[in-house]
Order: sequence, then C-alpha cells, then structure tokens
Amino acid sequence: MHRPLPTVMPSVARLVVDLGLRDGIRLGAMERAARLPLLAADPERRIEIDRLLDLWTYLGQTLDDPSLPIRAAHRAKLEDLHVLGFAMMTAPSLRDALGTAGRYSALLTDSGRWETIETARRVEVRWHRLRPLTLGHRLSNETALAQSLACLRQLAGDDLTPLEVRFRHAAPPNRSAHLEFFRCPMRFDAPWDGLVFRRELLDMAPAGANQRLWEYLCRSASALCEQLAPPSLVDGVRHHIVRAFSSAEGGVPSLDEVARSLGTTGRTLRRRLQVERTSFRKLVEEVRRDHAADLLARSSVTETALRLGFSDTTAFSHAFRRWFGCPPRALRGSGNRCDP
Repeated sequence: MHRPLPTVMPSVARLVVDLGLRDGIRLGAMERAARLPLLAADPERRIEIDRLLDLWTYLGQTLDDPSLPIRAAHRAKLEDLHVLGFAMMTAPSLRDALGTAGRYSALLTDSGRWETIETARRVEVRWHRLRPLTLGHRLSNETALAQSLACLRQLAGDDLTPLEVRFRHAAPPNRSAHLEFFRCPMRFDAPWDGLVFRRELLDMAPAGANQRLWEYLCRSASALCEQLAPPSLVDGVRHHIVRAFSSAEGGVPSLDEVARSLGTTGRTLRRRLQVERTSFRKLVEEVRRDHAADLLARSSVTETALRLGFSDTTAFSHAFRRWFGCPPRALRGSGNRCDP
C-alpha cells in the first residue's frame, strides 16, 4: 500500500532557510541541497520531510555550527504555527495546550508526533520521530525540542526551566549554546527525545486563556487535520500500545481493544497490518523495546516487567537480553547503557 511521504508546514522550512540566509548561504545553494524550490509562491504547499532534513544536513556540514538549532529556536513564535499556535495560546491550562499540540501536531508535520506523559511529580513531553539519526535528523530534532521550549516559555514565562532535556543522539562537540538556552541538565544517547518538567507546570493558565475561543480553534484544527493524509495505521496502533503501557495499570492491550479504539475489528486490523508487512505482535515487541530502558531508569525490574505486560521477570529478562545483549540489572547500573 502506498502512503504519502511525511511533510512539514512551509513556515518550518522558511525558518531554516532564513537561518541559512542570515549566515550568508545563497538561496540557490539551499534549494539544490533540498532538491526543490524553498520559497514557492503557494504558502500552503507542504514540503516533504526528507527535503527539509537534506537542507539541515547541508547547513550543518557547510556552517559547522552546533548552535544552529538553538539559533532557530530563538525565532520561534506560536503565532507562526497558525491555528495550532493560536489554539495553544488560548488553552485553559498548559495541560490543555500540550494536549492540543499532541492532537493536532500533524498541522505542523506528520513526520512525527508529540506525547505528554504525566506522573505524580513530573511531566514528560516526548517527541517521537523514528527515522535514522542522520546529521539532518539530529539537527531537526534538536530544533523541535528547543522550539517547543520557546513556545512553552511564551505561554508560561521566560523563566520556565525544564528539569532536564533528553536527546537520542550523541552530544555535539560544543554545547554552550544548548546549556544557555535550556538552562538544565542535558542527557544525550537517551532512550527518547523530550523535555521533563515539574508536574505543577500543567496547571498554569496561559495569559490568553479563553475556553470558548480555544474550543472553536480546536474544531478548526480538527477540520484541517481531516483534510491531510490519514495517519499511518502502524503509528495509530503504536500510539494505543504506548498509552496502555503509560496508564496506571500498565500491560499490553489486546488486538481487539486496539481495533475498537481505531474503529475497526480485530480481524480487519490484523489483515491491514499484514498489508503493511508487520503484525500486532511485532509492534508490541518494538514498543516494549523502545520503552524498556527508560522504565528501568525509574522503576525496578519487577515493576518494569509488569508494566510492559510480561508474565514474570524471567520472561522480561530473556527479552531484554535479546534486545540489548545484557540483563536488565546491568543496564540499571550503567546509566542506560549496556557495557560491552
């Protein structure tokens, strides 16, 4: 089954182009690197994410400046996100603003998604985009996290400081601009990309909070999302598996439960996943692996095994060795790394 390639809003590309122009890079050179005209007359024409990542790669190699994502984030404004940004600005609380960003992030890009995980003491704002960690992808991911913090500071005040920021990729050679911008500990080679805040942040109300206007803008955002290409079936199944793992009970949802959530039957979902050359069991395995290391950093081996839906710690340990080449306790004691 053919699916449209993931895209980004034109204003995202324009921000990167402006960054290059300010550093003396010619527009023609950037267009050749991205293999398309970057300042087309049609402001609604979305751009394939691979073209944007190619542009980031070119700028990263040409300018050799690790601060590029931070410099881009300094110019980020919610108003530039159009209806999505205005919906976040009028949300009744930061919890609602983050939820709005997660529900309608496809208006910005359908190449990834935002997820908010709330616990008793903190909230994790995670950015999911499972693509190879090339130079362009790394720079784009750093920009996404930095821009999200800039937008949250627009809502909550410039003194908003995360507890920490995490990146799946290796640390850049110079992190001074990152430290100055994020103002918190940074973890590289982490299991996921995202920001961590104190939980009380969620209860704050933006200065422009307006319940009725927010509801109207959310309806508008929902209608616009329906005009875009439908989300990947695989991403939808992954989302429901992750949500089950993140719930208070934890565990693996059944295929029928996920199918009902997606408005279909278990038999139809199984057949559609086969067309996508995957299976429900394989997706559960992948999501378990993606979340195992992070859960171990915050929970015991037994708690992690139960939350991921394993019958006992022995079954979890066997799976963990297959994934990472070491037992779970070795990872817990080595900073989320299995020592060779």
